[in-house]
Amino acid sequence: MLDAIAECEEAAYENGLAAGLAVALAGTDGPAPPGRVAALPTAALAPGASVIRHRMADLEGIAFVRRDGTRPAPGPELTAFGARLGAVRIGVTRRLTDLAVHHLSGRTSGGEPMIRKQLVAGVLADLVTAAEALRRCLEVAGHLPVAVTDVHDRLTVHDREAAKLLGASGFLAGSPARAAHVSRLTANCWIARDGMS
Repeated sequence: MLDAIAECEEAAYENGLAAGLAVALAGTDGPAPPGRVAALPTAALAPGASVIRHRMADLEGIAFVRRDGTRPAPGPELTAFGARLGAVRIGVTRRLTDLAVHHLSGRTSGGEPMIRKQLVAGVLADLVTAAEALRRCLEVAGHLPVAVTDVHDRLTVHDREAAKLLGASGFLAGSPARAAHVSRLTANCWIARDGMS
């Protein structure tokens, strides 16, 4: 599991969300999503797939596909995939954090780079520390559905904090934060929650 976590994270960090998702899905029979929609790399779509259009997902190379048929109860395979998807999201978060550092290094306030401001440095430290803690959680508890769900929920919060560091541009469709937003939507397709059908 440790190698899979590292591989998924690095693929997303180096090449983006769709590449990371492709690595997370590789070598599986394609776990059945717990709901009626699956998020897949656009390059992996079957001909004639029933795609739900989403502009930002399209730009990230992700497609939301309607699924027909029975949906089995979530099991170990879906939990293991959720852990790999969590690693993909950590890679996306790391990438976004790096972009925020670059952005803040070029902006000034009060005559000094914003990256040197104590509050900004604190937020960045929290983001880096959280990524490490969440990775470790997946490594040791990635077989537990509640732990995997918690990692995804925490990543959503941290991605919002990283997007805020980009200022207003962090919330535009063309922003580097777009991948983090689409990664949340992707996780919503794959992470089973109580009462989901």
